[in-house]
Amino acid sequence: MNTVWHAAVDNPFSSCHNAQIFFSLITRRFIMFRPFTFVLLLVFVMSTATLAWAFTDEPGKEGSFYSPIIRVVPDKGFILITSGSGILWLKASEAAMPHLSKLPVGGLIDVVVEFQGKPNPPIIKLWKLANGDSTCPEFDGKQCVAQKKK
Repeated sequence: MNTVWHAAVDNPFSSCHNAQIFFSLITRRFIMFRPFTFVLLLVFVMSTATLAWAFTDEPGKEGSFYSPIIRVVPDKGFILITSGSGILWLKASEAAMPHLSKLPVGGLIDVVVEFQGKPNPPIIKLWKLANGDSTCPEFDGKQCVAQKKK
């Protein structure tokens, strides 16, 4: 039996076959004839949504970052670091603000923050400088901790 193509969209070998594939994803025919693919697509969407929900910065949630310091703005109380999803501005707490100027740009820092929710930046709770020279290599949330002599 010969197949007659009525339009360019009906022909999967034409230049418009991407449109046909896209629209077949939302039709009942996709679910009926491709159940395994539909289940895989459903699992992918659900796992992505679950992971996105788990890693949101909900208020009160604590997180930590191990990152190089890109920029320090001590007069406004911010530092810029890199994270897994890009760059991130961190706001210093009132106790940490006087000590920000002691952090070296390019130094590796292990910082614990408390998320405030979007669009507010996370608040720095404590840090430990892993690499770089500073007069405040460790901040415990209240004050700088003296560096132990080796």
